[in-house]
Amino acid sequence: MKASVSIGTLLIVCCCCWVAQGLDNGLGLTPAMGYNTWYDVQCSDMMHEQTVRDTADAIVRRGMHKLGYTYVNLDDCWAGGRDANGRVYADKKAFPSGIASLARYMHNKGLKFGLYTDRGNLTCAKRPGSAGHTTIDAQTYASWGVDFLKEDSCWATQDHAAAFAEYALMRDALNATGRPIFFDLCGWESWYAPVGKTLGNEWRIGPDTTTWPDILTNINVDADLAPWAGPGGWNNPCLLIGKSYNGNMQITELQSRAQFSMWAVLAAPLMLSMDLRNMTAYAEATYTNAQVIAVNQDPLGKQGVRIVGRNLTVTAGDGGDATNVWARPLSTTTSGDAQFAVMFFNVGASSADVTCDSACLSRLGYRKNDMRLYAYDYWTQAVSNFTVGSGYTARNLVAKGGFQLVRISTTPRGL
Repeated sequence: MKASVSIGTLLIVCCCCWVAQGLDNGLGLTPAMGYNTWYDVQCSDMMHEQTVRDTADAIVRRGMHKLGYTYVNLDDCWAGGRDANGRVYADKKAFPSGIASLARYMHNKGLKFGLYTDRGNLTCAKRPGSAGHTTIDAQTYASWGVDFLKEDSCWATQDHAAAFAEYALMRDALNATGRPIFFDLCGWESWYAPVGKTLGNEWRIGPDTTTWPDILTNINVDADLAPWAGPGGWNNPCLLIGKSYNGNMQITELQSRAQFSMWAVLAAPLMLSMDLRNMTAYAEATYTNAQVIAVNQDPLGKQGVRIVGRNLTVTAGDGGDATNVWARPLSTTTSGDAQFAVMFFNVGASSADVTCDSACLSRLGYRKNDMRLYAYDYWTQAVSNFTVGSGYTARNLVAKGGFQLVRISTTPRGL
């Protein structure tokens, strides 16, 4: 059910008892990073323990864990059923060694392990959900060594107060285990944002990102939600997508790099849902750019906002714009200088120049026309200078995903 809710209504709801305990796991001080099986293998025969082990091996072999990609998470289709005592167990064909064994494999590699459930009776793929089994499921996950739990919303009510109360049940059950478990609410709606931190460490704010328009939809939804994000809890515009195990790719490699850069500015989780076992050189270079990752993980914890343009739209004339400028404040430099990660973005059908003029720069606090600023390109490492009066223009951004991500500050140094 797609519904809107006023902030006043949410404030009333927030007075209810389900916020009394609150989340207490000390996790999510920066957005989560890792791998999720869903858009890679979904419920195919490749949803198997060996695939997950091979993915973990690839993460370590490529050194991605050293960059922060530590979570290896199973999405839907891992569960096989429940035993006579109501305890969930793994699909014995896909995970013959069991979930605890797989978690130990991850831990032995210095990684963390995540699982998936649903707050309804069934998951989206009609595997066992957690409704009526919340406490025993949380205890089971903790006993297996689970570090991350995604709880979906298929086959569950979309009534706001009831949904919040159901997520609170799992929050409290996880807290009671004594094991710190990162809690990901997958409710697909922006109305989770104002209460998200009372319930989980991240919360889905829009639809699945299976196509380029889906990605733009989630960016537009997230544009209004920055006040709710910060250390301990983050808006989640869904997974990063690329090439799956069978070679399918719903977006271009340029668009995947644009999504990654935008997710850094949005302080969004960097969860790679693609075949990491067989990455192209371009894809590996995209997801291992340490400077872009540093933007995402910046300890100031401020989500970026749109400072030029309206909702991104591929088709002109439907109430939005084909170009945007977004900015995220970053921690000050060691010399105390303010700095911003600024994303220039073109999703239109033709190439375009995209400008942050003096009015745009004033939103970053730069108001003296003769002030000299520097732009450091996170992808080319080029440095250019300009004045507030002249503004900065990203030239000739190609159609359907052209972008430039720069650091703007008063100092010419790189990071």
